[in-house]
Amino acid sequence: MRWGWKTAGGLAGGFGALALAGLVGVVVGVVGWGGFNTAMEATNSMEFCISCHEMRDTVYVEYKTSPHYQNASGVRATCADCHVPRDWTHKVIRKVQASGELYHWLIGSIDTKEKFEAKRHTLARREWDRMRATDSQECRNCHSFGAMDFHKQTPKAASAMEGAEKAGKTCIDCHKGVAHSFPDVTAGHRQLFAGLSDQAKALALKPGDTAYALTSLALYGAPPTPGSAGDSEIAAATPVRVLAVEGGALRVEIIGWQRGSSVQTLYAQPGKRITTVKLNAAAAGQTAALRTVTDPETEQEWTEVRLTAWTGAGGYVGTLGALWDYGARVYDANCSLCHTLHPPADFDANAWIGKMNAMKRLTRLDEEEGRLLLTYLQSHAKNGAR
Repeated sequence: MRWGWKTAGGLAGGFGALALAGLVGVVVGVVGWGGFNTAMEATNSMEFCISCHEMRDTVYVEYKTSPHYQNASGVRATCADCHVPRDWTHKVIRKVQASGELYHWLIGSIDTKEKFEAKRHTLARREWDRMRATDSQECRNCHSFGAMDFHKQTPKAASAMEGAEKAGKTCIDCHKGVAHSFPDVTAGHRQLFAGLSDQAKALALKPGDTAYALTSLALYGAPPTPGSAGDSEIAAATPVRVLAVEGGALRVEIIGWQRGSSVQTLYAQPGKRITTVKLNAAAAGQTAALRTVTDPETEQEWTEVRLTAWTGAGGYVGTLGALWDYGARVYDANCSLCHTLHPPADFDANAWIGKMNAMKRLTRLDEEEGRLLLTYLQSHAKNGAR
C-alpha cells in the first residue's frame, strides 16, 4: 500500500514537472515569438532603414523627392512597403537575404558615394529582378489595373497602362527609377570595353595570326600615315588574317560575301545581312571573287570575295569570345529594362535588324555600341552562328 502511494506520488510529481516544463516552454515560445515579430517589425521601420549613412545620404534623399514620399493624396509608401513582402513566409526569406546586405555594410562595400555609385546598377538590377519574379507584388498591394479609371488618366498614360495590362507586363517593367535615381546601365559594359581596348593596344600580332576588330576601324589601300583617311571601314567582330606587319600597320586578308550587284558591302554569311565591311567604289573593285552561291530562300546570288587591305595595329583582340562576352553584357544591361530578354536565337539574323532599329532609340547606347550589339545578336540568331 505504501509502495502504491509512493508510485502515485511519483507519477503526480512527474506529471507536475512536465506540466511546469510545458508551461515554461509555452511562455518562452510566446515571448520568443513576440520578440521575433517585434524585431521583424522594427527592421521594417523607416528609422531602421536609414540608420546607416549609406542609405540616409543616397537613396533616402532621392526617395524624399518622389511621389511615394509626398503627394496630393497624402499617402506615403515607406521602404518596407516596396522592398519587403507582407506575407510572413516571404518576409522571413527576404530578411534572411538581407543578412548578406548587413555583411556588406560591415565590410564597407558601399560606404562612400563613389563605391555606392559604382554598385548602383548591380543593386538596382537585383531588386528589379526580385520584383519581376514576384510580378511586382509589393506594387500591387496598393495599385491594380482593375482599380484604375483610365478615363481620368492622361491619354498617354491610359494607353500605356491598357497596353501593359493586355501584354501581361508587370509594374517594374516600366516603372524603374520611380523612387530612386536611375543607374547608369552603360557603366559596367563601358568599363569592360576599356579593358578590352587596353588588351587590343598591347596585342602584338604577327603574320598568320587571326584577330577580330574591337570596334569599327578604317581600312586603307596602302600603309596608313598619320592623319590619312581610310578608304573603307571594317565592322567590330570581323575576323582578319594578318599577312604582314609594318611598323604600326597591318596588312590583312578579309573574306566576306557580296549580295548580287551590291558590291560595296561585305557580309559575314550568304543570305544573312551581318555587315562586316563597307567599301568605297575603288576598294570594291579590288576584291577577288572566290565562288558564287544562290540563297535557296530568296533565289538571290551571293559571291564570296577576298579583300586585302591595310589597317592600323592596336584595334584588334585575339579571341572572339571576349567580344561576345562584351556583347552579351551590353544586351543584358540595356535590353532588360523594359522586358525580359529574348534569347538571340528567338529570331533570325535579318529579323534582328528591324528589331534593333525600333528599339535602339529607347537605350543609351552610342552608335558604335549599337552596331556591336546588332552584330552580336545576328551572330547568335537561330540561323546566324559564325
